[in-house]
Amino acid sequence: MMTEEEIFEFDLNGLIIYRDLIPPEDISKMNSLINADQGNEFPQSFSFLHLDPIFMNLMANPKTLDVIRSIIGDWMRLDHTYGLQMKHDSEVRENLHGGLRADQGEHQYQWAHNRMWNGLIVVMYPLEDVKPDDGGFISVLGSHKSNVNNYTPAVDSHLVHNPSLNAGDMLIFTEALVHGTRAWKSQSKRRALLYKYSPGYSAWGPSDSLSPFLELAQNDLQRDLLRPPFVGNRSPINFPEIS
Repeated sequence: MMTEEEIFEFDLNGLIIYRDLIPPEDISKMNSLINADQGNEFPQSFSFLHLDPIFMNLMANPKTLDVIRSIIGDWMRLDHTYGLQMKHDSEVRENLHGGLRADQGEHQYQWAHNRMWNGLIVVMYPLEDVKPDDGGFISVLGSHKSNVNNYTPAVDSHLVHNPSLNAGDMLIFTEALVHGTRAWKSQSKRRALLYKYSPGYSAWGPSDSLSPFLELAQNDLQRDLLRPPFVGNRSPINFPEIS
């Protein structure tokens, strides 16, 4: 579970970064698999969960689930996944979006009964380094608790944070946080995998969109994470031990 310091950081900022979660050899394998699948294409958004069991294993990474358990609770489920990539000459609509209650409630953050309550949560794993001011992911720290819902700063505002990341880090943020994208300035490419988790009672994407991946699940934990949303008789996740 998250430490008191980590919970404080997430509550304060709406995001938290864990360093060096994915080992270098796995990063290399993932990039090779994606490169082979894409060939000469370079889509800005791509699917990957079907490519190799390594991506399903990352979905159920014990450290990830241990952190998300503090953020969402024991009834978590995977909602959807996709990959993002950019080059310095990619056409990008710079933007900030999201925010508290921006989507009729699934973008939620609340502190009650001495714990946090969240809706949709994003876990982002960069597969390439992100250096200062490279662009890509941006956010307005603390905006998940803002009381002003009719104002969004410009993407170049001093309020906007563009975090530096190393390949293999894990960045987690709530969709209640105002966040978005800046144009990519680096000569190296941007590539990141996004896994989005929801409480067991809710869904952002169509609940049947994960059905094709059930046959790829290798164990009960992965199958449990792919369950559709429901409340009645839902059992909690059997969380794995962290080695």
